Amino acid sequence: MKYLETITASLATLLLTHSVNGAPKEVRWSNKTLGPDGPWNAVTMTLGNGQDVTVYPGKMWESFFLGEGYCGNTTTDGRPCYAQEVGAIYNESAGTGHVPKVSVDAAADFTPNMVSAGSKGTRYNDKLFLGTDTSDWAGDGINDFDMVLLSDTQFEYPNGNKFPVFAGCLSFGAAPAAVNQSFPVTAGQTAGAVNMSLIAGTLFEENAIDSQTFGMHIGSTAPQQVPGSLWFGGYDRNRAVNDMLAISIAEPYYVFSGAPLVDISINVVKGGSPFPWTSKGGLLASGNSSIGNQLDLAVDACSPYLNLPKSTCDAIAAEIPVRYNEGLGLYLWNTDSPDYARIVGSPSVLSFTFMDPDNNSRRVNISVPFAHLNLTLDQPLVDNPTPYFPCNAASNGNYALGRAFLQDAFFGANLRTAVYFMSQAPGPNVNGESITIMDNYCRSLETSNNDWVTSWDGYWTPLPGGTESESAAAAGPPPGTKTSTIAGATVGGVAGVMLLAFIGFLARRYQRYGKGVSLCGLPLIRDKPAAYYGAQMADAGSPKSPAEYWSQQQPIPELPTNAGNTWQLPAGNADQTAEMETPHVVHEMPAHYSAMNSHYQPYQTGT
Repeated sequence: MKYLETITASLATLLLTHSVNGAPKEVRWSNKTLGPDGPWNAVTMTLGNGQDVTVYPGKMWESFFLGEGYCGNTTTDGRPCYAQEVGAIYNESAGTGHVPKVSVDAAADFTPNMVSAGSKGTRYNDKLFLGTDTSDWAGDGINDFDMVLLSDTQFEYPNGNKFPVFAGCLSFGAAPAAVNQSFPVTAGQTAGAVNMSLIAGTLFEENAIDSQTFGMHIGSTAPQQVPGSLWFGGYDRNRAVNDMLAISIAEPYYVFSGAPLVDISINVVKGGSPFPWTSKGGLLASGNSSIGNQLDLAVDACSPYLNLPKSTCDAIAAEIPVRYNEGLGLYLWNTDSPDYARIVGSPSVLSFTFMDPDNNSRRVNISVPFAHLNLTLDQPLVDNPTPYFPCNAASNGNYALGRAFLQDAFFGANLRTAVYFMSQAPGPNVNGESITIMDNYCRSLETSNNDWVTSWDGYWTPLPGGTESESAAAAGPPPGTKTSTIAGATVGGVAGVMLLAFIGFLARRYQRYGKGVSLCGLPLIRDKPAAYYGAQMADAGSPKSPAEYWSQQQPIPELPTNAGNTWQLPAGNADQTAEMETPHVVHEMPAHYSAMNSHYQPYQTGT
């Protein structure tokens, strides 16, 4: 009987999940790690007729891939092509795409936060799939996917040496509410413009997901594997702990910029300290009064490093056993120092403190253990594997937090309301999945109730000494009270399966059309304390104008969760007439759109 109940409950979960068409869509992560400057987790996209291509996820607007001629143009005789080895080359000759006839050039690179050299990219489109199903019935396909193919772009380091790009960079979509990127065929003329599709906007427009949103934690590969997580239309709430930060994507909506960093500190969160102290702050502006009270920077998963002022990098480096390599603009660990192993193996962290843009007295801390800042340089960057600290002191004013930071940060966005989110991400002890739909108008997200320090237990070695109170003080203030999702549902028979499927149908009806959830006039969901239903996953409200997006929304009632998944309902229980959704926004490229800024200059023609 118990076995039958288990099977029935599993079938109910599957049926309920698929009855809600807008369930979040998961992106596949590669089984290979990438980058002789990491290594890093990366995702796998299927293009055309089934060609898998490995790529870093991390930008807005068009996605950049390395074309079939890339290896021949960037690799000297006798040296391997790294991108080819990890499956990061797109072979356009074997694909089903084509070069669109447009008048707008593409840029030569995909991030402003690395110095690069090379020819202009080639605009291209093909069909993209998040999963492996490339049939006409696939629910995650994107026709006319917005691409740029690179042929010879390389990153250039301070010593003048150029090194190949190791993988391209995938776009999530674009804000605000962009579905397509539109390019004129003839400069200055909008007639006959070519539309190229963006992921989040297109999936939403085709009702494959319920919101133009994504949630990501790239995870880490060393010293232990923390698998990546990327969902469109929602997020894994267990990948977000402590407090959440919401930051508006500033006009003209090119990049995830404006993160208000107010300090950087070194802390020991547990046990004894490898330093003469347990906490030391003031490192951001140390020796540089021009930084002032805060430094606004970008979040850029297409870039590997912590792009910070050299004075900041030097202030951090003064506290740890590293030496500066001028040729690379990076810091190499002194592995002969006895402090090296003590620092990277203990609960010692580099903490980034951000100011809440909506509340200047509120601070959100995101900590990166030094275990994740003990990365490895390898060929072709250096001759032999070399541990390094990824602070890029040669960022030339392009300040950004790249993959080194995002190993330990949850990062997501609502591209419709033009808001992106950051919080602390867990360590290796990830507490399963809690997949949560984001509402299409949310401007805030809830984190899990999991404890971040506990998520690292067993993976770092606290040093002798120290007290609990000292460690707690170094770790920062405790997070706000969180309520957790109620996970799982036991169904005792086929009738239960059908009932859950019907509830899923009603939930979908409620969310899509604003109808009340009731059966014969009796509410199916009664008021319960938060401990029963779990916290509201995301604040939302009725559709608003852009000027109203920034107002505080009301809490959302939600269904009891099933198998850790939260199906969120819109606010308001009264029956009301469903309204037609506002037509999607099409972005057109202006005639003066130059190659230098081609992936940063969309022109809005809709509202």
